[in-house]
Amino acid sequence: MSEFHSGFVALAGRPNVGKSTLLNALVGHKISIVTPRPQTTRHRLIGLLQLPQAQIAFVDTPGLHLGQRRALNRAMNRTAAAALGDADVVLLVLEGLKWTEEDDLALARVRGSGRIAIAVVNKVDRVHPRERLLPHLAQLATRHDFRAIVPISARSGSNLEDLLRVIVAALPVGEAMFPVDQITDRSPSFRIAEIIREKLTLELVEE
Repeated sequence: MSEFHSGFVALAGRPNVGKSTLLNALVGHKISIVTPRPQTTRHRLIGLLQLPQAQIAFVDTPGLHLGQRRALNRAMNRTAAAALGDADVVLLVLEGLKWTEEDDLALARVRGSGRIAIAVVNKVDRVHPRERLLPHLAQLATRHDFRAIVPISARSGSNLEDLLRVIVAALPVGEAMFPVDQITDRSPSFRIAEIIREKLTLELVEE
């Protein structure tokens, strides 16, 4: 019988790279709200995935960004940084063919956490032809000693099975931490409030 793996996997990255969309796709439930507006995610959220060989607690975090003048921005950066320190594995979520100063910041925080890091290159369905990704992935490999670099599309679900295999292999051996039928650490009332905030943000643009 194969060993069972269990642990926390934090999703890190700059705003609007698709962390919340990826969390929802991996868990198979709408845990985190998604809008085109940067910094939609304000809180640390956990989405739970139960597999035959593993239980994965995915932690969605606010996007790491350079703007420090607003108290809210500083607080969200602290929330994201704390989640990395508590994780067993960190997914650095990036956008295919793009690299910005905020990606530099996110990588620095991931490196500083000392955790196993997997680079997840999202939105590859928008890259045409796909061969354009190859030099980008090669350059990414020089930036950090990633356990793996996995190109995916969270929106279409492309290559998520390969990503899950890499994540499970990186997690420590251990028993399940949560009941097998639990999908998040958040209450129904919190999730309802977040869905309302999502709909209002989509309609009004500004909160």
